[in-house]
Amino acid sequence: MFSRKLPRSVPSLVFGICSGIALLSTPATADDTSGDSALELQRQSQINNQIKAFVYDWYSRFDRGPTMEMLLPNLPEETVEFIYPQATLSSVDQLNTQFEKAWENTVVSGHDIVLYPANESGVYDVIVPHTYYIERKDGSFGDIGIISRMSIHTGLSTKLDPTGEKPKLFSYLVNIESVNDRDVSQEIAALRVGKTNVNDAKAFVHKWFENADAKNADALAEMASSGELDINLLGTAISDRQGLFDYLSANGGAQVWATHTPQNISVTATDDGFLVKFLVHFEGEIKEMGTLSLNNRTTWHLIEEEGELRLRDYELTML
Repeated sequence: MFSRKLPRSVPSLVFGICSGIALLSTPATADDTSGDSALELQRQSQINNQIKAFVYDWYSRFDRGPTMEMLLPNLPEETVEFIYPQATLSSVDQLNTQFEKAWENTVVSGHDIVLYPANESGVYDVIVPHTYYIERKDGSFGDIGIISRMSIHTGLSTKLDPTGEKPKLFSYLVNIESVNDRDVSQEIAALRVGKTNVNDAKAFVHKWFENADAKNADALAEMASSGELDINLLGTAISDRQGLFDYLSANGGAQVWATHTPQNISVTATDDGFLVKFLVHFEGEIKEMGTLSLNNRTTWHLIEEEGELRLRDYELTML
């Protein structure tokens, strides 16, 4: 363990919330971490995780059978550009009609997706290759290979989101790569546990690290189970939500700035939730220690509580 080589004063939160994939944009580098440059790195990392959490959550909402009211806070108020093979939709009202038709014919669905993000001038374009599995009400099944492009804006205020906290999906382009009619019930089942699915788990990972970049101990603690926890961060054991909050609050005070980048996320369904494994890269500055660059392997067990995922088990290994 690397803990033998580092001073015991290193907050183990640094290890607990860290990974390694490219930022959506890199206006500053890890070697240029003084003043505003460091804070810009942190801000970009927070946005990166916010965007990725949104994309996974967007597809999850479709597989849950959402109402339009669930989607509207993440849409602009009037003009959109959703380009499907069969039609181009330019208003929220047209989207509502299109989505209602799709949901009317669907029993259950699932999306197996990969993200390739890129940022340009404040607009986040995310390329999303994915397979869409569907069971239809007429008894038929199918899988559709799709490559989509999502154009996402941040910081935009609307009537439903006056603070502008939620990302807004302005345009969506769908390219159909393949269509197969076959029984995909097993594939759909493998992506779901109760009311939650694999993309909920992936969204959870990025939401966690968005809050970690913001040092938001309240939000992180709320993401944990209200029951008994089994958290072991290099010898630091935490058994309940209050203990997690205290730990995160104390360690957050030692953190000057930080970026957390999760990658290689794998999700496996269990009887009561999902086993989630991923890598984390941490860049940041810790008081009395200076700048650090660390990597770890993280294992979580997320369980469903009241229809939402919550963190129950947490273990990491330094790399």
